[in-house]
Amino acid sequence: MDSPLISVVIPVFNGAAFLAETLANVFAQGHRPIEVIVVDDGSTDDSLAIARSWTPAPCTLHQANAGPSAARNRGIEAAEGAYVAFLDADDLWPVGRLARHLRLLQERADLDFVLGHVEVRFLASAGEGARRFGGADERLAMFLFGAGMFRRSLFARAGLLSEDLRDSEDFDWFMRAREAGASWLLEDEVALFYRRHGGNLTERLPTRKSDIFRILARANARRRARGDNRSISHDRFSDRLETLESARSEKIG
Repeated sequence: MDSPLISVVIPVFNGAAFLAETLANVFAQGHRPIEVIVVDDGSTDDSLAIARSWTPAPCTLHQANAGPSAARNRGIEAAEGAYVAFLDADDLWPVGRLARHLRLLQERADLDFVLGHVEVRFLASAGEGARRFGGADERLAMFLFGAGMFRRSLFARAGLLSEDLRDSEDFDWFMRAREAGASWLLEDEVALFYRRHGGNLTERLPTRKSDIFRILARANARRRARGDNRSISHDRFSDRLETLESARSEKIG
């Protein structure tokens, strides 16, 4: 098969402690050609300088702090690849993950995106906010951008991320993609090492997810607009894939 360009979008906000390791991890994936886009979301540390001094040089974009949704959107808009993957500046991918997801999408023209499992890794500095993810390292199926690869054309159908959301923005977009008729597959492999280290954005948010009720209200409003008066209840609302009401997925081994 042809080797298409993959665009990798890395949003970063004060991630200097992790960004170099993340960049090395992306370029070590082996797939070529690759376009790495680092979007600095108004960092006050050395994040932007690290990205600009890296070899091979990624594309670097800088914006005033506007949150992870806005940073990912800038990356999507700048991306030239037919396939887009995302990696937060403090997370890592297993070796060969890009090639594996690309192969699945090339073999299945009907798929819009592929997701893998998430392995949560708790670093020594992880604090109280990490407890809601469980105890020891876990392998989960979650709606996280970092665990997938997407056809760039899907964002034209489902729209970009909601920039007013600072929490659960991933899940909000995945719900809209599903409503747009996106076809997807969950592979039975780890695709993301999601690291909890005490400085995660989600750890600085209230214990009760701050945007969950807005996302739920919007989803129910879209249902009503389609003539469907059934409501998604709060107790069925989760970013864990296995608890999403009426989720459509195929598992492969």
